Amino acid sequence: MATSVHNFALLTPPTSAKSRGLAPVRPLLTQFFAGPENRLVDFVCCGEESIAKRGNPLLLVGPSGSGKTALATHLSMKEAAHHERPKVVRLTAIDFARRYAEAVDSDDLEHFRQPLNNADVLLIDDVHLIADKGPAQEELAARLAFRTDQNRVTLLTCRRVPTEIRGFRTILSSRMLPGLMLAVALPGVETRRQILQQLALDAELTLPDDLIDLLAAGLPADIPTPRLAAAITHIRVWSRNAEAAPDVFAIQSALDATVVENEPSISEIAQAVARRFRLKTTDLKGPTRKQQVVRARALAMYLGRKLTERSLQQIGDYFGGRDHTTVLHACRKTESLLVDTPDLARAVDDVTETLRASGTSA
Repeated sequence: MATSVHNFALLTPPTSAKSRGLAPVRPLLTQFFAGPENRLVDFVCCGEESIAKRGNPLLLVGPSGSGKTALATHLSMKEAAHHERPKVVRLTAIDFARRYAEAVDSDDLEHFRQPLNNADVLLIDDVHLIADKGPAQEELAARLAFRTDQNRVTLLTCRRVPTEIRGFRTILSSRMLPGLMLAVALPGVETRRQILQQLALDAELTLPDDLIDLLAAGLPADIPTPRLAAAITHIRVWSRNAEAAPDVFAIQSALDATVVENEPSISEIAQAVARRFRLKTTDLKGPTRKQQVVRARALAMYLGRKLTERSLQQIGDYFGGRDHTTVLHACRKTESLLVDTPDLARAVDDVTETLRASGTSA
């Protein structure tokens, strides 16, 4: 079960943010630049004090692509250095749930629990993915309680605060939150600029400061960090095809491509909403007037209007050939309900996050 923890080389920033009159961006890891939006993360990651003294367990919370997995791996490596012969266990929450289920089926829980209990450092990644697995949540809560009592370090990553996740059991939330929680944010404009500049250097692509600024400012604020590399790749291909140095048109082409890549299809939205409400997409397209289906269908229409450039009629055509006035009514109704219906607002966040995260790593 034990896995190796890989080293992360430090980077030297290509330019000084301080010289631009801005807060410095620290190149903490090859996978992570810590700008002002992640100052506390930077402080904790650069400290030498054990997590056991700072707050145990350590919970990293942030959207997909924010770098929380890379940070957790880095911290587990630093923590392991406090031990002469460290036992480090790293696995995803899905793997934890699967192995737990196998142990229950084979009546071999002791063999499953022993390495988790005895590891000097335990890292459980993407805990949000077991929100629908109650028994696995209770087992993880028990392992966390044991390890905390034994003063053994545990690191966890999760897309959202556990108490905000539908299906998350209180017993697990109560074990995850008493330690130290760090919110990992997606990079701000200046941090994004530094990342893009480093990616351009790595790609041997010459991009003047004004073009870097234009690209950094034009990209969506919620774009996952791994997608920044795709923008640089697009510019490099454009430059080779044009047999010319990148210019404003190259930047605009990359920005246009990013918008297209980020826009989900109506089908993808419908599938995500159906999964969230435990329905089938055929239910959303069909004529049923059951309240749960009507609300889910209206939410899918609302997100189709919000997240895509599709017209009301195009959205209506997908959902069983409904006319544009039906779609407009559904969108307005959903928008009004979001104000006073926390569960519905949470569903919007969950589905939007799922769509955004597709094809990226956390």
